[in-house]
Amino acid sequence: MTDPTNPPPDEPGEPPQPPTAPVAGPASETNPVFLSAPPVTGKRSNVRAWVVGGTALAVLLCCGGAVIGTFNGDESKPTTVASGSPATSPTSAPTTVAPTTATPTSAAPTSAIPSPPEAAPPKQKPPSYKTLTERQWKLIAKDPDGYLGKTYVVYGRVTQFDAATGTDSFRADVAHRRMAEDYDYETNTILNGSASDLDNLVEDDIFRANVTVLGSFSYDTQIGGETTVALLQVDSIKVL
Repeated sequence: MTDPTNPPPDEPGEPPQPPTAPVAGPASETNPVFLSAPPVTGKRSNVRAWVVGGTALAVLLCCGGAVIGTFNGDESKPTTVASGSPATSPTSAPTTVAPTTATPTSAAPTSAIPSPPEAAPPKQKPPSYKTLTERQWKLIAKDPDGYLGKTYVVYGRVTQFDAATGTDSFRADVAHRRMAEDYDYETNTILNGSASDLDNLVEDDIFRANVTVLGSFSYDTQIGGETTVALLQVDSIKVL
């Protein structure tokens, strides 16, 4: 019988397994790169180890050259200036302007010429009071508005001067001159003046007065009627 543990002499045994090739890549503690494969027995194993080692070396040289080229390319890349930034121009020297000295003009002070004082208005002459004839007085009594502003001398007798007339007005019978009898003063008239000038005048007094014609005046009578008379302004008065 044949011993199973011993192979037959004419059958060749299994060829020895080639050693595992190292992983290509950069050398590190976890992935060491061997420049030469470990020695193995046999010519075939040596050739394969040298091929693997040469390939790894070529890969390392290529990677190292690419890295060095990258560093060199970054260093040699020219610095580009941003197109948006303005170019620096040399600073021009400031222009010095000579100061201009303006000659001050000395204007002579203008003195305002004083205007002459306004002339005082001429003094008005005191009115002249004309004496009347009987006819002239009757014309004034007939149309007092036609003699407005005229000045005359009249005579009369006070017929009413009380609370009804007031202190600055009174009613009197007037004539062109002083009459011999009281009843000869015939024309009913209203006279106005200042209270101070009329303060000493009472009813039934005979007077002489300088007057200015103010026109006509209408008033109600005690019997319920109305009458229109001449209205005179008393400029001065004297009890006779």
